[in-house]
Amino acid sequence: MSYPADRIIQINARIRAAGLSNANFASAYLFVTETPLPVGFAVDTARTYFDLADIGTDFGASSETYKAAERWLGGIPRINEITLWAVNPTDATITDTLNKARNINWWYWSFFTEDVLSTPADVLLIAQWCESNGSMFVNNQTGTSATAIRNQNTTDDIASQLTTLGIRHAFTPVHATDAYAGNALVKYFAKVNYSADKSTITGEFKKSPGVAAENLTSSQITAMESDTKKAVFYTVVDLQGSNDNGRWLNTFTHSTFGEYIDDVVNLDAFINFLTVALYNALANQTTKLAQTPVGQAVLIGTARNVCEQFVRNNYLGPRNYIDPDDAVEKFTAGYEILTVPEDILDLSDSDRDARKSAPIRIRIFRAGAIHQAIVDIDVF
Repeated sequence: MSYPADRIIQINARIRAAGLSNANFASAYLFVTETPLPVGFAVDTARTYFDLADIGTDFGASSETYKAAERWLGGIPRINEITLWAVNPTDATITDTLNKARNINWWYWSFFTEDVLSTPADVLLIAQWCESNGSMFVNNQTGTSATAIRNQNTTDDIASQLTTLGIRHAFTPVHATDAYAGNALVKYFAKVNYSADKSTITGEFKKSPGVAAENLTSSQITAMESDTKKAVFYTVVDLQGSNDNGRWLNTFTHSTFGEYIDDVVNLDAFINFLTVALYNALANQTTKLAQTPVGQAVLIGTARNVCEQFVRNNYLGPRNYIDPDDAVEKFTAGYEILTVPEDILDLSDSDRDARKSAPIRIRIFRAGAIHQAIVDIDVF
């Protein structure tokens, strides 16, 4: 027998683990209250559909479930799937249902049928749950509720209540006759690929084929655009006899910070991407990440890569700003990482014993979106 070479050259293979993956910000749950349920679809379970026709077969084309899903799966842009959750009618407030579903799976967009959305107490509970659990609630309102929201003198409508609470993860699309119009708007957000260049969007001015554009009065528009209601609407835009038949406008959430839908969705995505990247940088080391400037530099570099990615996709962008640390006006490309690798040398003994890194301070600057153009004309 020959002499084994591996007794001389001893190689230990270290396989890098896959780690975490980024969240799917196109994932959507529609909570179904209709009965009877299709055969084999039990309460407190989920079923994923890839085709609207299959939902029609199971629930019927005239069902509220079908109508709600139609605005998501049908039309442009094309969305590939939706998950239905069969609500247990014995659940006590709606949050019991949401918690059961979240214990099984994570999703981002939360849809409900008209019977739930017409109950203000349920809407408030859903909005609070979504705010606490990082899910975006599409609070479609129609009929008498839409009338109340569009009344400047009404202050207790559901849009006003959500604005009073300052809920960031809820917005209220209002349509007089279409109970699920807002589901068509959020498809644009679900199609964003955060890894692609110039991919982030604004909800403003988007078109939703299949949704009837409304002719609104000045009073109705004023009510919905007010700081107390912040309602989203799909309308005809006209200028001296020329009509643009259908644009989404006033695409705010009910955030106390005055955020548009894209502000909230993009920040959620940024935080998710940053969390995943930093976790993988820590967890996928084949030996360890040393508590040294070199180890700290790995984390800083990881954070910088995520920030650069979100500059490329147009969530972050350049501006001049006043630095709050020294009151000096400075230029930024879209983010500033204030931590340096050597900061880890000054860790306290307790933080070092707890095996922490030095805190990574990051400032991010949103690129935003232009929704209005202002022109000053000097005539001579």
